[in-house]
Amino acid sequence: MTPPPSPPPPTPSVILVVQAASPRIPGTPDTGAEYREMQRAITHAQYAHALTLESLQAAQARDLPDRLLQNTPAVLHFSARGTPGGGLRFLTDDGGEAPVSDQGLCKLLTEFVAEGLRLVVLSACWTWELAHLLAGTVPCVIGTSGPITDTSCLDYSRTLYSTLAHGRSVAKAHSIAVAAAEMYGAELDCLPELLTAPGVYAEALHLVGAEYRTPPTRTTVKPQGGGFSWRLRKKPMAGDPDLWP
Repeated sequence: MTPPPSPPPPTPSVILVVQAASPRIPGTPDTGAEYREMQRAITHAQYAHALTLESLQAAQARDLPDRLLQNTPAVLHFSARGTPGGGLRFLTDDGGEAPVSDQGLCKLLTEFVAEGLRLVVLSACWTWELAHLLAGTVPCVIGTSGPITDTSCLDYSRTLYSTLAHGRSVAKAHSIAVAAAEMYGAELDCLPELLTAPGVYAEALHLVGAEYRTPPTRTTVKPQGGGFSWRLRKKPMAGDPDLWP
């Protein structure tokens, strides 16, 4: 009898890092350093094989739709700069940067929610307004209400993705990452915050699927005697042959 075909292997969740900051502008965040910290954190995690980290380097705004059409990621991480008053910045043809419309970016990303986009991380300053817009449709969004230092971004991102790759939920990963960044000295008013779409519970959202998390093997432990063999017997009754001389 031919055995049934084995099920296909599970597909890892893709994390796409959009590196959109121009190195020509003074004070630009080091997007390469953030990517390396994320990569190192995932590589050393328990379920590293359940996640795939990819990057869109030197990203211009027009690059984003094409990349999302090729393979929609589960997580879209923007490593960029924000604009006070709104607007995530992308590279331009002349090597500079320019903000894009929050409403337009929100409409674009909403189109990919049904295809698997579950988390958007806005690793940039002044992204709170955009985060609120995205949270109307994207399951989970992380943004920052003010300026945030490069060091705090690195500390938060490193811990966030390490925790996610250890199988924790989005809510737990965010909570641990915020606590770690605060412990390292980040400004409390500028730490990233987590928003969710209506009806979404971040505590129940995991990047590592259940198919990757095998239950621990239970080993039957046999009781070990103390060197004596004991046998339970009924109390002998009168007339029991065992009592006869």
